[in-house]
Amino acid sequence: MDEEILVSETELLLNGHDLTEVQITECVDHLTSEKISPLQKKSFLTALAKKGESPKEFSRFVHEFRKRAINPGLEDFADSAIDLCGTGGDQAGSFNISTFVSFMVAAAGVPVIKHGNRSISSSCGSADLLEAIGIPLHASPKKIRSGLEELNFAFLFAPHYHPSFKNIAPVRKLLAQEGIVTIFNLLGPTLNPAKPAHQLLGVFDQQYLTPIGNALQENGTAHSMIVHGLIANEPIKGVDELTACGENAVYGYGRIQTNGTEIWSPSKWNQDTFDFHDLKGGNLEENVRIMNSALRVDCSPGLLATILINAASAFTLCGKVESLEEGIALSHSLLKNGQVLKWLEKVKNVFA
Repeated sequence: MDEEILVSETELLLNGHDLTEVQITECVDHLTSEKISPLQKKSFLTALAKKGESPKEFSRFVHEFRKRAINPGLEDFADSAIDLCGTGGDQAGSFNISTFVSFMVAAAGVPVIKHGNRSISSSCGSADLLEAIGIPLHASPKKIRSGLEELNFAFLFAPHYHPSFKNIAPVRKLLAQEGIVTIFNLLGPTLNPAKPAHQLLGVFDQQYLTPIGNALQENGTAHSMIVHGLIANEPIKGVDELTACGENAVYGYGRIQTNGTEIWSPSKWNQDTFDFHDLKGGNLEENVRIMNSALRVDCSPGLLATILINAASAFTLCGKVESLEEGIALSHSLLKNGQVLKWLEKVKNVFA
């Protein structure tokens, strides 16, 4: 019977119809069930991708998967906390910018609750870099709380908090092998179980800025900035980051309010424009080397400007500063005075 319902909803999608809230609840129940065959789940997700998720559908999927997440019990931090992350999938091979900026934001005293998984498309994902500096992916609830209290930083490893995804993982792998982009390429960053009030989220394609922004707002995230870096003269279309290497498509609400999607050049942050090659990363060893050079303000000028742009935006979004200009000044001083380096040294003691 369950499989028949998913078959029926797949047919609706193939005929171009949007799903109702009740139907989406049923679909999520079936997608996360071990009773439904992977083949039928694949057919449903392929049909949804072919039709394209409407903004209302996407928002409801976010609601349903958030509802099923395990609560980490960090409500006392949520109102002041931020998550900085990207969807991945841009094939850019850039340095772990949002992860590095997370360290800066935490070093400045703003709680960061980062939520993520191991990277599928990158040779060095955020989880790899976090492990390299001494932040465990499998920390106990007590250690996670200690990290927030002593470092203003927590990492929530997605598989621990979204057990329902285990019955979708094999299907996602099949779809990825066929190059089919589904709703799951976008959902992850919107499902932080701690529900921080602020989010700076990068997407791999500009068309998703508004739907993701609307979904976050409708699901209770108070201040968000959804961004996409437009990179000219490169084989990739763009990146899931703000960059100083071209214009940026930005959708914001709350403290950073845009009029729909706006295009911001690096000059918005009083930065020059640089070559995208400055942002290139590599394997873990190479990215640790780049991280150490950035900590000494000795990295490529394009990477430094990109780091400052992202940190300034995060500080403004959180209300730590009143303007992007103040955010740039704060970000630069954090690196210049070694505050981020001191924070990283403290990490090892807290999680030892």
